[in-house]
Amino acid sequence: MSYKSGPTTERWSELIDGFRSFGGTANNVIQRQGSLGLGLFPIDPSQPIELHAPEHLLVPTDNLELRDGEIQIKNAQSFPEGYSDWYQKFQREYSWGAEANRSISEFEGELQKLPNSIQQALNRFLPIPIKQRLPGVNIEQEVFKRFLLTRQINWNDKQVLMPIIELVNHSPAQNTWSITDKGIGIGGQFKDEILVRYSASDPMHRFVQYGFTCEELMGFSMSVTLKHRGRQIRVNGGINFSPFKPLPSAIQNERLVINKPLLGSKNRPRMPKALFAKSCEHFTGIEPNELFEQICHLNKTCIIKILKALHEYNFESTIKEQLRNTCLLQLDAISEHYGKRDGLDNQTAT
Repeated sequence: MSYKSGPTTERWSELIDGFRSFGGTANNVIQRQGSLGLGLFPIDPSQPIELHAPEHLLVPTDNLELRDGEIQIKNAQSFPEGYSDWYQKFQREYSWGAEANRSISEFEGELQKLPNSIQQALNRFLPIPIKQRLPGVNIEQEVFKRFLLTRQINWNDKQVLMPIIELVNHSPAQNTWSITDKGIGIGGQFKDEILVRYSASDPMHRFVQYGFTCEELMGFSMSVTLKHRGRQIRVNGGINFSPFKPLPSAIQNERLVINKPLLGSKNRPRMPKALFAKSCEHFTGIEPNELFEQICHLNKTCIIKILKALHEYNFESTIKEQLRNTCLLQLDAISEHYGKRDGLDNQTAT
């Protein structure tokens, strides 16, 4: 679909005028197709863009429902008059209905078609196994739940969706959102597509969460259980959203539990081992460098297993090449470590 024709420009202008009438800010922006799919672009790249969703227009996810195929606000009393109707149209024409519903359904369906050996390996990167993400009881509602999980942002200890701003695509090289008590925004000058860093992540976790391949700046561990010098170790994999502050480790049922360790950082390669040593410093019988390398080895072995399966199995999948590229990027990301930074403390900045 082209976003350069007159009627489409008029339709977008109508949407933006409505957003502004409720107190939102959207200057020098338009939605159109780009290399990352639908996204927002500056109308005039020589001028800065400005986007801001004020607090009274942020929609808590627990106040949203999918009814008759459309996303609707359940209780509109706390919003400006007419905002609920505007928001339903926004979701129908520019977000959920424009691309998200179809793309999420297709991605989740392709995940479920992967051979069991690949699914089992990918499940190590997931809080919920692939088969349980869309169990098939009510596909439409299950896809809606996945949509919320890929769009929501934590604001003032609430999970909310951001009108208009949720249309911006991700780049790890960009700044993240501007988040204040008054709302969420993006500003600045962009030569091409308007991009923002959604959060800290790595290629594999980004892929299984959002459904796209991206060269991220960090690499985190998957979930794994191992033995180190006769001691049982449990690694809870996942993303530490304050990646340069080690999460606490603990002894549980005589097993050392390490939470979401950072294994690689392209910009700060001396940090992963230093952070890992910090998280293990109070436990006896642990050799941090050796344990770190054991965890890295198990992560690499798992990813190589996926790559071998992708090569050996003869199966049709639209995400086969995408997953292969993600595996290669993940191997690169978790290998970005050397040495160890001295003088690390708990106040290390993100």
